Amino acid sequence: MRSTVAEKLAPGAPSRAISIVANIRTAIKRAIKDVVFADTLLPQEFTIGLRDPQTEIAVWLHGTGQPRDVTFRQSTACSAPFVMCVAFDKGKVPTEKELKKLSLKFCETQGRRRVLGEIGLKPATNPPVISTLGSELLFFEARSSSNYCLPLPRLGAHYLFHAHVERRAVNTSGVEMSFLETRAAMVTFIRPHPISLVSAIASDAQNIFTMNIMGDLGCSRFGFALKDSRTPAHLVERAGRIALSTVPLSQAGFVYELAANHFQQTVAWNQLAFPTKSSAKFQIPVPVFAARVREMEVERIQKIGSHTFFVARIISDETYAKDEIVCAIHGFYQARRLKGQSEELRSSLAKHNRNKQAS
Repeated sequence: MRSTVAEKLAPGAPSRAISIVANIRTAIKRAIKDVVFADTLLPQEFTIGLRDPQTEIAVWLHGTGQPRDVTFRQSTACSAPFVMCVAFDKGKVPTEKELKKLSLKFCETQGRRRVLGEIGLKPATNPPVISTLGSELLFFEARSSSNYCLPLPRLGAHYLFHAHVERRAVNTSGVEMSFLETRAAMVTFIRPHPISLVSAIASDAQNIFTMNIMGDLGCSRFGFALKDSRTPAHLVERAGRIALSTVPLSQAGFVYELAANHFQQTVAWNQLAFPTKSSAKFQIPVPVFAARVREMEVERIQKIGSHTFFVARIISDETYAKDEIVCAIHGFYQARRLKGQSEELRSSLAKHNRNKQAS
């Protein structure tokens, strides 16, 4: 009987052959990734350190005559549906005709001041206009989205890869976003977002947790969104006031560690991994390392979809240090920031990973 090839091979040869083939396939996949993505395959939420307030990116509102700088007058209000809030001075709200052609452009503030992203806006169907002292808050959904951080072919490859990963992953967040909403959310994180810690106390619970969906709205108002299915949204609703602490980059591990507190009903201050001090007005415990603490009183609560949007009045604003604070940007923007600086990009990725592992 003719012997098979496997029988002629030395013991263990078949497994070695399979291993070689697997290694070749891995090498081919890696080579394809290197060609298609180069060094742009980065975490979508990328951690960096910046001075507060950030000055890298300005957000301009177009469609109402002269463009308006709304860098510190806008915030994401909900993820699903994707809704943004923009603050307008009283008497300067866009006309009905203008509301149909508004857009936000995310621009560099230095160098050639190029537009890095754009979101076309349309009036949202659910939230009403919210009036505050001196301003009107209007809500918008996305009608279009463009991202210019990467060349179009590479951007398309990222979108395909992202869709592939999303299909295979188990959705544990409970948030379902359309392709347009996902792309618009990516553009919002071209503007660096501080990743801060929120302290709140109600009669029946207390907590400190991580938050980054937020923004200044002008006229001493601040907006922030919390997922309605998690406990902090309901705690803040009952408490009616919060202390918002920015986190120095040296303490970045805590912003990842305390993200788990979104699933906690209450925490004990004396069991935290760091000491606390009392905030200036409300005497709410905040980290001793906080670079800046803003105390806020909730004025309006708007349930939109997956999130509850809070509009709060800033009661006190104390700065304790000028350190770089923890900020989140999209990986596309980080690739753009450090384009052509491979060593710096690798170093920033290593720092990002260390910050996550520190938690």
